[in-house]
Amino acid sequence: MNLVRLEQQLLVVSQSVGVASYDFNFELNFACDHPYLLDAEEPCVLRVGPIEDYAAVYAEKVAMGLRPVNSPQEHALASELDSWYPLIEEFTPRTVVFDALPDAAQIEALFTWPVFMKGARQTSKHNPDLAVIQSRAHYEVAASRYRDDAILHWQKPVIREFVPLVPVAGHVPGKVVPSAEYRSFWWNGECVGWGRYWHQVAPYELADARVGLALAQQAAARLKVPFLVVDFAKARDGRWIIIECNDAQESGYAGANPLLLWREILARARS
Repeated sequence: MNLVRLEQQLLVVSQSVGVASYDFNFELNFACDHPYLLDAEEPCVLRVGPIEDYAAVYAEKVAMGLRPVNSPQEHALASELDSWYPLIEEFTPRTVVFDALPDAAQIEALFTWPVFMKGARQTSKHNPDLAVIQSRAHYEVAASRYRDDAILHWQKPVIREFVPLVPVAGHVPGKVVPSAEYRSFWWNGECVGWGRYWHQVAPYELADARVGLALAQQAAARLKVPFLVVDFAKARDGRWIIIECNDAQESGYAGANPLLLWREILARARS
């Protein structure tokens, strides 16, 4: 891991994870130093990829004299759907979180097919066969695969109302159909960067995308997580909806410009 202080303002603990949309070379873009003496619990941002046990990593950093920007409680609020959903329920598709995989009859009592299935923290890399569930027969197969999936099996299963989204041109192999979705980054309630979620396809722009950004701002104001990601998208019926929230420390930049994002964060750190 690499500990750098950006522009004598903000400490970042970084580690390359080999993903272009996540990794960022701070030392090529900012004046950096590498402190070896730290004040007690000096604030820092973690950019080390997915964190399996955030509470343990947080405690480890505190013992080193660091304090990650999001507390364990704030990390859980940002990352766990059953934590953030009640705060923004009217902005996002109707959702039920289960302790264990429900049977098809339970789903049919609450939803109509198709439904969207995921774990409480994430999908299985947007695999459509494990996300957009078309029928009872499809669910029976997907539920069996859910139990064996490396990403899903440890998560609480989540069933969501399927809301058709405005499609965009392009295709990403092995992923759900790309849609008019955006990712936004929030630093203490202020937007520091946003851009297309589906950065792998041709650029797309919607004239009213800032309506969705305003909705994301409302979500960020309710969650009050210091460093937060809010993904939002346009439904085919014209609504803007929140897709999900996450701890921004773990989130890839997608179509947001990382250099501009960190400049915005540093500007706020200085003030």
